[in-house]
Amino acid sequence: MRLTVGITQLLPEWEIVIQQIGVSFEIISPKEPISADQFSAIIITRKEAMPEKDVLLHYLNSGGSILTEADVAEWLFNIGTMPAFVNTIEPIKDPIFSGVLPGFIQTKLFLPRRGDVLESESGRKLVQIHTSGKGTAIILPGGFSKIILDTGVRRRNFPTRAPLLPSERITRKSKHTIREVIQRSLEHLHFVRQLPFLSLSPFPDEKQSIFNFRIDTDSATEEEIDSLYQLCLNRSTSATWFVETKSARDRIGQFARMQNQEIGLHCYRHKVSRNYSFNKLNIEKGCRTLKIANIPFCGYAAPYGEWNIPLAKTIEEAGFIYSSEFTLDYDNLPFYPYLRNRFSSVLQIPIHPISTGRLRNARHMEDDIRNYFKEVIKERIEHNLPLFIYDHPSSINLNVLNWLLQYVNKKGISTISLKDYAHWWKKRMEIKWSAYFGTGRISIKWRHPNHSVSVLLKKSPKESVLIKTKNVINLYNLKWQKKKLSGKLTTPMALRIKLNRKMIFNDILSFYGRLKQ
Repeated sequence: MRLTVGITQLLPEWEIVIQQIGVSFEIISPKEPISADQFSAIIITRKEAMPEKDVLLHYLNSGGSILTEADVAEWLFNIGTMPAFVNTIEPIKDPIFSGVLPGFIQTKLFLPRRGDVLESESGRKLVQIHTSGKGTAIILPGGFSKIILDTGVRRRNFPTRAPLLPSERITRKSKHTIREVIQRSLEHLHFVRQLPFLSLSPFPDEKQSIFNFRIDTDSATEEEIDSLYQLCLNRSTSATWFVETKSARDRIGQFARMQNQEIGLHCYRHKVSRNYSFNKLNIEKGCRTLKIANIPFCGYAAPYGEWNIPLAKTIEEAGFIYSSEFTLDYDNLPFYPYLRNRFSSVLQIPIHPISTGRLRNARHMEDDIRNYFKEVIKERIEHNLPLFIYDHPSSINLNVLNWLLQYVNKKGISTISLKDYAHWWKKRMEIKWSAYFGTGRISIKWRHPNHSVSVLLKKSPKESVLIKTKNVINLYNLKWQKKKLSGKLTTPMALRIKLNRKMIFNDILSFYGRLKQ
């Protein structure tokens, strides 16, 4: 039995999600008969001709599993659909999707009329479980996967136990929620067939999570930068510094002298435009400043976390390996952005967008900030996400950042530079593999294997194990770890989606700040 997922057409949104999940997949053309043991599941992304429909239905009826969206399911299963505007997803008590990260959707989708799982804020069921013969299909809303390509921006509230919610301008739709729903769907389609679900771990060397402390220097003083640098040294933290070079050009040597730290470019002038020429000149000036000081760099993080296609093209031309902008995505796994008709060559590394400054803006005291980051760290680990926190050099933040670095070390979370993670992720993407499931064992054939990449093996939603890359896995010798997701939400989505005066005021300040730069 092959543990490989088939897909009928690798659309950009599906390519991003599949590579993030790290599942073994194969593009298929369903013209010849497909037996149930050829593919552990098949993702059907488009309508085909009648002969292909018969092949896919035969695969399903003989015991296969299918994942598709409602607009395609209309053709494949003759189901009814209806348009509906979906605001948020917040699955708490759901047989398949319970514990998925809640998120903003705010999109018109086409729902299966007989949806029976994944409830939206309106009470509608968004997903249908369809059975036929010996097989099972999961039908997602039409247009659901396309959300991955959305580039809209909006200020959003973040959950906290403090009275006021912190907010930031981020991508307007929660792409991590889309990815988790798709991954849970694929996992379920394996489990109903009594098959294990295999994927490449998103972390190197069998780690449960990884930590990066990203620092955007903005207009920080020499003293503020040195104080934060000394803190990083004292806590054995290799941070990633994105330098605003205009204010630092006469003392750029301060960054050249740093030990065990990564230096990247933030900007020359602290501004991002939709004008290609402005962005190009701004980045060229910043790069020139770092090069004059003989500072090696390969990463970029735009001011205000802004991202747009003209900027993306400029980043490419400057030769950056990766960039990190939370208005494109946040709290998610790396991916290559899609630029309308092609993928960017620059890897995007999402981070958590709420800094201590945003928390203080929401009147969080130090205890509130500590509790906030404890929740963030717990959630990142539970959801197999990197713990990438960002901040700015400031004397007022040193105490709480000292606590944060100590807390991360105490939790045993390894620190990694964004540069090293980008290089590792590229190696992960180069791996090609196929797995075969038999009695008590899994055999794997590897192409371009890398010993720092491990396999995450799940036999149920709550039981999993991390395994080094090997050719044969003996299932009887494994020590399964049980994972419990906390179902209680810190702040319901109904509160997070509400617009308040503080958000409006922050948007006005943000607009004015970007305008005057």
